[in-house]
Amino acid sequence: METLKSIFRFYINSSIHVSLAVCALVQVTLIKIGFPYDYTILFYSFFTSLVAYNFVKYSKVSKLYHKRLTKSMKSIHLLTLLACIGFVYTVFKIPFETVLYTSPFIALTILYTVPVFPNNKNLRSLAGVKIFIIGAVWAGITVLVPLVYAGENLMNFDFIVEIVQRFLFIVVMMLPFEIRDLQYDDLSLETVPQKIGVTRTKVFGSILLVLFLLLTAVKDELNSIEILSTILVTTISLLFLWGTEKKQSEYYCSFWVESVPIFWLLILFVLENLFS
Repeated sequence: METLKSIFRFYINSSIHVSLAVCALVQVTLIKIGFPYDYTILFYSFFTSLVAYNFVKYSKVSKLYHKRLTKSMKSIHLLTLLACIGFVYTVFKIPFETVLYTSPFIALTILYTVPVFPNNKNLRSLAGVKIFIIGAVWAGITVLVPLVYAGENLMNFDFIVEIVQRFLFIVVMMLPFEIRDLQYDDLSLETVPQKIGVTRTKVFGSILLVLFLLLTAVKDELNSIEILSTILVTTISLLFLWGTEKKQSEYYCSFWVESVPIFWLLILFVLENLFS
């Protein structure tokens, strides 16, 4: 049992789970545009996400404590190194334009972590912007980049709506994390729960989810699978949002909330099979 717990902790702490969530959203985008299954873009997304997340989470730890790294941290370092190699390999397997469109989001990730602003600040430490930066990066990586890879017209109205929806979805998915971290975050961060409280944060997230759902109706090309899947993922997201408390189980956010994109992909798979 302890071995299984150690494997699960490594799965979460090494960012494998959140990287799979990114891949799930990339695949959701590709399914919506009817693009054939293509593992190259999924591996590219996975390696990019894993390296980026571990850079954000562990760069300071590595710098300060590299001489006293635990066995788990050493394993995470090794996995991140292998992911770097995988990232470089997939870069040469995808069109240059796709890499080019990924670059601004990689730059935002670096600026999110590295203190390049006055008073030794990074983007994460700027008041009130954290979840919106993360929303923009996830929307770019999981909608814009796959569309570029698929050769789609980026000015298509439906795709613009999809990017806005994805941004709203990610912002809502970040709110449980902000509620969880309320007791730890510095007040200078001015997170949403710090500014308006836990209950109003849930109301705010609910409003965003309603907007996320209603935007589906304005798309030019719409089918029953997209309508039903959006309703279901909105319902699941609402349940997780309102189930969030300041004191929660260890993996409520890092596993269950981050599983919502994977649930979304599974819903699409099931509905496609039912309606095909």
